[in-house]
Amino acid sequence: MRKETLESFVLGDVLRSQARAHRAETFLKFREGELTYGEVDSMSDRMARGLAAAGVGRGDHVGVMLPNCPDFVHLIFALARLGAVAVPINIEYRGELLRHVLASSDAGWLIIDGPYADRLPDVADRLPGLGRVIVRAGRSDGVPLDGLGKPATPLSGLLAHGDDPVSSGARFSDLQSIMYTSGTTGPSKGAMVPHALALTCALDSLDFLDRWGKTIYCPLPLFHAAALWDGMLSALLGGGSIAIVERFSASRFWDDVRRFDAQVTMSVFSMLPILLNAPPSPKDKDHPLETFYMGKSNLDEPLRERFGVRAVETYTSTEAGIATGSPYGEWRLGSCGQAHDERFQVAVVDDLDREVGPGEPGELVLRPKQPFVLTTGYYGDWEATTRCFRNMWFHTGDRVWRDDEGYYFFLDRMKDAIRRRGENISAFDLECEINTHPSVLECAAFGVPSELEDEDIKVSVVVQPDTGLDPGELIAFCEERLPRSMVPRYLEFVAELPRTPTDKVAKYRLRAQGDHGITPATWDRTEEAE
Repeated sequence: MRKETLESFVLGDVLRSQARAHRAETFLKFREGELTYGEVDSMSDRMARGLAAAGVGRGDHVGVMLPNCPDFVHLIFALARLGAVAVPINIEYRGELLRHVLASSDAGWLIIDGPYADRLPDVADRLPGLGRVIVRAGRSDGVPLDGLGKPATPLSGLLAHGDDPVSSGARFSDLQSIMYTSGTTGPSKGAMVPHALALTCALDSLDFLDRWGKTIYCPLPLFHAAALWDGMLSALLGGGSIAIVERFSASRFWDDVRRFDAQVTMSVFSMLPILLNAPPSPKDKDHPLETFYMGKSNLDEPLRERFGVRAVETYTSTEAGIATGSPYGEWRLGSCGQAHDERFQVAVVDDLDREVGPGEPGELVLRPKQPFVLTTGYYGDWEATTRCFRNMWFHTGDRVWRDDEGYYFFLDRMKDAIRRRGENISAFDLECEINTHPSVLECAAFGVPSELEDEDIKVSVVVQPDTGLDPGELIAFCEERLPRSMVPRYLEFVAELPRTPTDKVAKYRLRAQGDHGITPATWDRTEEAE
């Protein structure tokens, strides 16, 4: 697929083309078995014909609420071949969160796994636009289709319509999906994704990671863009394979990598400290893995020393795909790379959208150089769309800076910066430093209200198993390594950090605990000093 044009980036057509070229080669690997390119192509056609017979057509919005499984992949391609719009749904959603995604996306159909189907009766009467439900039995012995509040059909009943090739005549500019953000700072928004955005992101990740024809290990959820685009679609375009497991497990990670013979792993930043902080093993370098993606580049050296694996960092988002990156091996410590000049014009701007110079922090903004490689907006949310698309720039909401050679360095989400003593403090930088303490497994820093200044800093800390840590010891550790303004006032030791299913820390849940994030278990160093 190296020489394909932008116009050829239509999801169902790309699978057809790759199935012709690699029909008998393995495409998908699961714990239960493997599927070839040809088998995925054929099953996707069967699914498409069954969905069409049930009434799904071009332009219909179809919710897909399944765990990581072959059916998820088949359905994504089947819907694309019908010209329908997939709406992948976080499998942890229930109640108002589930209703919000289905209602705000105008989903007329829902394909749901059996174990999640009992969540529907609570919200069905508030979903007048949802016309029909298709239930996958999943791990359950049998799924009762009555009582769901909507007409329901078993997914298995759609597979009896043959596998003759299906094509909708979709174009690269057509909407392929509505992908919901993780909702770490507020309600999830549905980014409208043309076929070209999903597939150019997948293609670009192949080049930045040098992984043509390789096996990718994916412990991330397929309802998220990282796993679906940079993972599954990247393997498709590269003629390689992808090993998909249900979730990240530190105890199974390296055994899985060896079992699937994976050279690249999909990751989120929080996975890396957990793996680095695990007890050393004689098998630490006994594996085929070459690259973590996304890995933080400032962890490249410890990852190479411990595991012999590189960390590749780009600036990637659901709305824009890969906006910055560096050619494989040409990374700079702490940087997410240089502007992806083929796709985007990139700048750093102040609060009035004036470009700032090298070394000055500001918001990362983008302009596409090619059509439909950027989200076309947030579905049904004109206010959020106009807030992000202003002054002819797409505003990412991320604070960065760039050096004299055009390398960009991520600081934090604009909403995740902590304002203290007149300074913007990077929660990410603070977390990175605290994570180096040998007794810390991981942590989350965030701002809490202060009676004297902008905000005070609180850090929730997960301690390594079978170790102890005194709050005063951790504060002394911070005082030795950090500016005074970055030393936290509050600490709280917790068993685990709340997370989204994409394994990001859900800081809004930490801020919502107790009195604006301060709980009875919170340790206050100013009280200890009195």
